[in-house]
Amino acid sequence: MRTADFLAALLSQFLACIVIAASDSLSPNQCSDIGFASNNLMCSSCNDLKQFKLGELEGSCRQCCTHDDADQDEGEGKTKYHRAVLQVCDRPARFPSFSVQYVRGADPILNLFNDRDEQVESMGIEKWDTDTLTAFLEENLSH
Repeated sequence: MRTADFLAALLSQFLACIVIAASDSLSPNQCSDIGFASNNLMCSSCNDLKQFKLGELEGSCRQCCTHDDADQDEGEGKTKYHRAVLQVCDRPARFPSFSVQYVRGADPILNLFNDRDEQVESMGIEKWDTDTLTAFLEENLSH
């Protein structure tokens, strides 16, 4: 009887694997069981698996992901723009000792330097609006 129970359990697991492999998407629990968090997995991130030599996971990833605009191929109607303009205010020009550096992927940080050009303080300003930054610079930056 034990052999029959074992074979029944094995067959059940095998059929479950076939159902999972055949379906277009998996349930959140199934995704969690195979290591994917479906609630915040964007399909565009499945494209990155190949560069880490994890291409064999792409099929499972796509069964657990949420479709996003970045996942579309060029042929699927993704809009390509001729030009883009980043608009920023001109208030920084009012402060000669203030400059802006663009660092890829960095949150906005204000680095403060002493008169010997040594960094003495650094503060995250991602929640500051333009008026707050302007007021801070007017109060704390020597002209």
